[in-house]
Amino acid sequence: MLVDPPRWPAHGREWSHLVSDVSLEELHAFARRVGIPARGFEGDHYDVPAERLEDLLAAGAVLVPAGELLRRLVASGLRVPKRRGQRVLDSWLERRTDGAAVHVDLVASSHPPPAPTTRGVRGLVLDDDRCLLLRRLAGSQDGRWALPVVVPVVGRPLGFTRHRPPADPAAGGRRAPSSSWRHLALVDAAPSEVVAGALDELRRVPVTSAAQVCGAPPWWPLVVHSLEAVVAARR
Repeated sequence: MLVDPPRWPAHGREWSHLVSDVSLEELHAFARRVGIPARGFEGDHYDVPAERLEDLLAAGAVLVPAGELLRRLVASGLRVPKRRGQRVLDSWLERRTDGAAVHVDLVASSHPPPAPTTRGVRGLVLDDDRCLLLRRLAGSQDGRWALPVVVPVVGRPLGFTRHRPPADPAAGGRRAPSSSWRHLALVDAAPSEVVAGALDELRRVPVTSAAQVCGAPPWWPLVVHSLEAVVAARR
């Protein structure tokens, strides 16, 4: 585990970055062990206030200059790309059905992902009774529900999942080209914008139970984050 000196000002305090140059699993496990809250995670690191530095060092983290921390993070292939106005809520390594590995980033953003790499758009359809519209595909056998597909280029952008091949540590952590990434967008949508097949089943579900109905998928934190923005926009 690596941590840089607390030199990054925010919210009236100075902060360090805590990273792993081995795996996100190692990073999350260390953070849980020393009591760093999940809200401190920023896609490839945890933000940690200066007063926690001694605790991190006592638990085994190694203090390194900020430049070295960044170089080792990039070389590990774990560096997550970010743009201004985006917040990476989570990242994980996923195995596709063909066995290939892919990094998945869960990103809250007021800007849509690039159209050429967007493979679908899901809608957050929230009514005045605080119910979400969910969809189950025709022929689905697992009994789980998901957010409905909506017409592309409609609705207010809320975020996306970004699927990208892992960087190659042997090539200095060089990222796969952005043309090979794939995105699934989330937008604030209306019922009239939902695309559903004739045999698909649609259902209105209270927000409080929607995660359970959907099987608590790993992308659900983006829904929770987006619900706050949608409700605030309607006030």
